[in-house]
Amino acid sequence: MTQSLAIYYHNLSQSGGAERMACALASELSCRGRTVHLVSWNTKGAAPFYRLNPSVSFSPLGTNKGWFGKIRKTLRLWRYLRDNRIHTLIGFVMSGDKSVYFAAKMAGTKIIVAERNAPVMYALRQTRLERALIMRMLGTANRITVQFSDYVEGYPDALHSRIRVIQNPVQQSTHVARPADAQKGRFTLLALNRLDDFQKQVICLVEAFAEIAGEFSEWDLKIVGDGADQEMIAKRISELGANRQITLIPQRQEIDELFESAHLFVIPSRWEGFPNALAEAMSHGLPAVGFEGCPGVSNLINDEGAGWLVPGNGDSSLLAQTLGRAMESGLERERRGRSAREMTKQFDPAAQYDLWESLLDEIECESSK
Repeated sequence: MTQSLAIYYHNLSQSGGAERMACALASELSCRGRTVHLVSWNTKGAAPFYRLNPSVSFSPLGTNKGWFGKIRKTLRLWRYLRDNRIHTLIGFVMSGDKSVYFAAKMAGTKIIVAERNAPVMYALRQTRLERALIMRMLGTANRITVQFSDYVEGYPDALHSRIRVIQNPVQQSTHVARPADAQKGRFTLLALNRLDDFQKQVICLVEAFAEIAGEFSEWDLKIVGDGADQEMIAKRISELGANRQITLIPQRQEIDELFESAHLFVIPSRWEGFPNALAEAMSHGLPAVGFEGCPGVSNLINDEGAGWLVPGNGDSSLLAQTLGRAMESGLERERRGRSAREMTKQFDPAAQYDLWESLLDEIECESSK
């Protein structure tokens, strides 16, 4: 008999790759007969951005600020896990969330930490002390999942035996792009990014496109996403006089039409884990451009195959040069788009969800001994 399961992410009312994967995993495991609870720190009454199977129990537990607030949060989650007899909790992006660890430990709940970023993120965002504390917290988890095998070496040796590689499911789309064919005389360079300039480097993309916009006057850049840096990005677009060719579009759930009508995809991120938007673009037959120095992106885009890799990371002029090469050749975009679509077949959803099932069975088997 399978045990009750909880899946956690701190804010499920916003869009993003981790939010989408948490909801998708909850829905799939529920369809496979598991009792699944989805929990977050959203305020009571909030709804997830992404659709859920009706059999998934979504519980926004609310949040509090300050030290006493953290204690109250921890106790609320502990009671929830205890009262619902949750055997295992899968925590998305929880490597440093002490409230979740403490609540699970007090409730006797097993912990699977689902890492959603390449481990290089810790060097870019945290101090040495913060990194040490995070790795110590990871050491208390029963298992850790990462998305590519080369990420394992980014963690302390003591954690390696607990790490499992599970990649994101990528559904092959029936909506296939036509990268070489203009639509009403226009071509579209598409980006799907959270508008967080530190990780996603959206201003780098804006500056790169503005650099070549005059040469490629038949091209438009559409940036789809929401985020805290939207005003700053919009201001930079205006400063560059690029409003005619660059458009910011709010995040939406239905994006097949955007992929199908685009001619090239671009992801200018500093780092990723397994970038869903990139993989989905490739599954639609869109070739892509991204930085060679970006983990996650360079795992999916192979230069001369599924797209173009820009040397280094974060140089807008080098990004402009590579975009120019991709934008000038419709036949090459078409060829690389076919390769991109073929490459994403290895991320068959059923196979990836089977790996999650096997991991849960492994944890439950250990508990029964």
